[in-house]
Amino acid sequence: MINKYSYQTLHSHTKDSDGLLTHREVLNICSKYNIGVVAFTDHDTLPNEKTLKLLKKEKKHPTKWIVGIEISSGWPLDLGGGATSGLHVVGLFVDPFNRELLDHCTKAKEARITRMRMMVKNLVSLGFKITEKDCLRSSVGETVGRPHIVTALSYHPENSKVYDALRKRMKNDSKNDQDIKRKYEDMILRGDSQYPYVLFLSDDSYIKNIYVDYQYYSDFDSTVSLIRNAGGLAILAHWGSCRFKMTDEYMDGIFKKNRIDGAETVYGLWNYESGKWTEQEKELKILKKLVGQHDKLHSGGADAHTRKDFEQFVNEQWFSERTVGLIENIIKKSNVDTVWSSLGITNIK
Repeated sequence: MINKYSYQTLHSHTKDSDGLLTHREVLNICSKYNIGVVAFTDHDTLPNEKTLKLLKKEKKHPTKWIVGIEISSGWPLDLGGGATSGLHVVGLFVDPFNRELLDHCTKAKEARITRMRMMVKNLVSLGFKITEKDCLRSSVGETVGRPHIVTALSYHPENSKVYDALRKRMKNDSKNDQDIKRKYEDMILRGDSQYPYVLFLSDDSYIKNIYVDYQYYSDFDSTVSLIRNAGGLAILAHWGSCRFKMTDEYMDGIFKKNRIDGAETVYGLWNYESGKWTEQEKELKILKKLVGQHDKLHSGGADAHTRKDFEQFVNEQWFSERTVGLIENIIKKSNVDTVWSSLGITNIK
């Protein structure tokens, strides 16, 4: 029996105070905290051959690993299609040499660089000091996402003055606008790590026309097909970020028509410290019921980006205990080929 299952380590920006963590370091951290399984699921990125060989050497590591991916999907076509920052589909046990999936990653990586350049230009116009080189340095050769841009902004201490001015501007505007007030109070509760996303780096941020949506994406059903054709299981990630469009009723139909294999029913620990767990728990209860009714796969875990995320996951035992047995049930229920993991015999040469 695996004690705990922490799934979805976004390794392209998994960090500690000394910088990016290697896959081996992540495994060692998980072992230290008695985390039984970790899935490496970078955004629109698969582990390269060098990393796969490293992982094969760790097939007897106390913490088991899974090759995965998190695809930034577009909306379902029956909901109008189009780009969104909120709809993510995780693929577990995918073949990292699958040509169709690799082609997607190549296109996504190129498009993310174009997108990054556009946002850098917008940020400079807002008064920030940031360069394309800063963002590429932050991403260390991986696909460039918003967290990398946020890190790049931190390279220049003078940007703190811009942040402070924008925060004060938002606070002042919140006095006369209830929607801005709600966003501002939520931002303060969640801490300064969320400032850039709420202030200017999201599609619904306080300051408009800084954030740029994805320039390349596959629609929802095509995303699921990409994962399934690569031998993987397609799991809807953090439903709360797309629920405003993919409603309870819509998800009922998605599961009924077998348009996805399962969903995360353990997620959202970030809402605990911000005082929003009551609403989060209601959301999880609804989704868990839907997943159970349609006999789909329950998944979830830490969604760890930093060493601190792992620590919080383990320290909040009431949360981490919800992941006990998840991976065993996923494997047993789906009968998925575990070859691309240390839970099975790997194909890595």
